[in-house]
Amino acid sequence: MSDDNKKKVFKKENLDMYIPDDVSHNTDGTYQQMPFDFSDEDVEKLRQKHLQEAEKKARRKIPGTPPSEGTGETTIFGIQNKQVTNKEIRRVMYIMLLLFAGILAYFTWFHIRGSRDIVNNPYNSRLAKLAETVKRGNIMSADGEVLAEEITGEDGSSYRYYPFGCTFAHVIGTSAVNKSGVELSADYDLITSDIALPEKILHEIRGEKSPGNNVQTTLNANLQQVAHDALGLKEGAVIAIEPSTGKVLAMVSKPDYDPNTLPDEYQDILEDEESKVLLNQSTQGLFTPGSIFKIVTTLAYLRSGGRPEDYSYSCDGSISLLSDEGDTSSIRCYDGEVHGEVDLEDSFAESCNASFANIGLNTGAANLKKTAEALLFNQKIPSSFSTSVSSFTLDNSASEWMIGATSIGQGNTTITPMHAAILASAIANDGVFMKPYVIDSVESDEGELLRQNDPEEGGRLLSTSEAALMQSYMESVITDGTGYNLAWKNYTCAGKTGTAEVAGRGNNAWFIGYAPADNPKIAVCVLVEDAGTASSDTVPIAGEIFDAYLE
Repeated sequence: MSDDNKKKVFKKENLDMYIPDDVSHNTDGTYQQMPFDFSDEDVEKLRQKHLQEAEKKARRKIPGTPPSEGTGETTIFGIQNKQVTNKEIRRVMYIMLLLFAGILAYFTWFHIRGSRDIVNNPYNSRLAKLAETVKRGNIMSADGEVLAEEITGEDGSSYRYYPFGCTFAHVIGTSAVNKSGVELSADYDLITSDIALPEKILHEIRGEKSPGNNVQTTLNANLQQVAHDALGLKEGAVIAIEPSTGKVLAMVSKPDYDPNTLPDEYQDILEDEESKVLLNQSTQGLFTPGSIFKIVTTLAYLRSGGRPEDYSYSCDGSISLLSDEGDTSSIRCYDGEVHGEVDLEDSFAESCNASFANIGLNTGAANLKKTAEALLFNQKIPSSFSTSVSSFTLDNSASEWMIGATSIGQGNTTITPMHAAILASAIANDGVFMKPYVIDSVESDEGELLRQNDPEEGGRLLSTSEAALMQSYMESVITDGTGYNLAWKNYTCAGKTGTAEVAGRGNNAWFIGYAPADNPKIAVCVLVEDAGTASSDTVPIAGEIFDAYLE
């Protein structure tokens, strides 16, 4: 017997035995091992029996192995002594199909939506590689003006040039430092060249960069210039949107900067902690809304069961309410004006603070919050660019005074100018909110259309009947109320003014509205900081924008 056989473990009368290396042979061919003596034949039989038992054990442990002879066992995925049914097999198959469908859906979404965000990430090193071989494409206005282009000098060096200077500073942005605006959101498109392959090869042979793709925006260059000039040296924001599509026609933010000189001034701007120069106030600024919030309060009143024909109020210029401290504080109409007997439409058109504080109290904090959040407060606005989140914090623990103040757009509520413009646009569009966007299309340098962005609904913010009522009330603001300076135009307008008090400085003056009232082509939001009143500071700016676009 070989040495290997001596080392086998076997069973004899339920006793595990081991044949040691140093066991000597007896003269009759058996091994001397106490308490039993075994012949080579005995050892071989026991070894074979042990191997069979070991094989059976192994089959039970290995998923998917066929049954041992004569046992009738089936083992799959660790299940022993059970017959696997068709139902169990189908269950596993369905799970695998669901997992596959989920993976397929993710890759489809990533290809259509997610990949562009990742590729456009400024930390993507691939973008720098593309910029080494591609001349950055042009950014164009909807009316054919070049808003940004790459200039190459005789020595081969290049720089980005912005023909309109500070006019489009925030919406177009910059590419050299503080990459932002369209320069950021369309970065990958601008440094990708989709010209014909022979042309690419020819440029490479010559040692030249291939021309990048061009980006066509929705911006109207003339309207943008008018809005920029109308705002003048005042700080604030102007946004103009096409209500039926969501196309952004103009977007101005001040204070601003000249993108042509920003690389030289960038560090000084960063060191000024109070500077708002780099902030796009149209989308990132948060401001107390003042009386434009009365649109929300009116809708909350209607949605809580209030009927316009049932409302009336006698305004004596102020209303006294219990404050957080438990004493009585007053909310006053502007300049203490006494509006007398007013219904809901009069209260809206004349912007009666006392009446709207009363409406807020009757409506309740919970209904105000529910309506505000239905109108996109406390959530990210669906759009093609990033915006700050407008805030509404009123709850049931608020005092009478805080409810009243919030109802007229004071209190702790804040809103972005973009959000305010969306509210005006949705009312103009019979309650449907169209997602705002700035990039209309992408074309190759040879003029081939590579991508077209189509209008997309963001959802219904108002019912058709609610929109019709608000349209009527906003027309009354122009014909009989605080927006009277727009009443003499060659077209009809609709809107809402707002003057918000800001502690430590002047007022925030607002106007949101649209024109023509019977067939809206443009909706606007105008905000002027540290101002007097909306009627004197923002309504005239809105009028200039309407004139430039409609006449």
